[in-house]
Amino acid sequence: MTTKKGFTLLEVLVTTLILAIGAGALMWAFSAGIYAATDVENVDLGLNIAQANMETIKNQVLANIDTDAKAAGFLSDLGFSAFTVSVNVAEGQNPMQVDVTVNWNVKGGQTSVTLTTLIADYSTQ
Repeated sequence: MTTKKGFTLLEVLVTTLILAIGAGALMWAFSAGIYAATDVENVDLGLNIAQANMETIKNQVLANIDTDAKAAGFLSDLGFSAFTVSVNVAEGQNPMQVDVTVNWNVKGGQTSVTLTTLIADYSTQ
């Protein structure tokens, strides 16, 4: 009696389907990982840009704090065209609240980081 050795067509198709699903899952995991790494880099860069702008504002004389011009000038000097900076200064108060917000586009929308500080003028007291 002779026995035939080998695989049936059904076994080959099921194995191919399992391998294709596994390969698809690996490709999805790699693309999600790359997207997450890029997102973390953008958040870190956004925080650094906000911190640099905040330090520039803190180093100015309180009466000369310029809201959007300094932030836009700083950003264009470094070449970060994908990021926009807005500065909000609550003038007329002592201490005054300064908010620096950095926005950038992400997959499916826009995100931002905001730093807030209080700056006091001790020379008037």
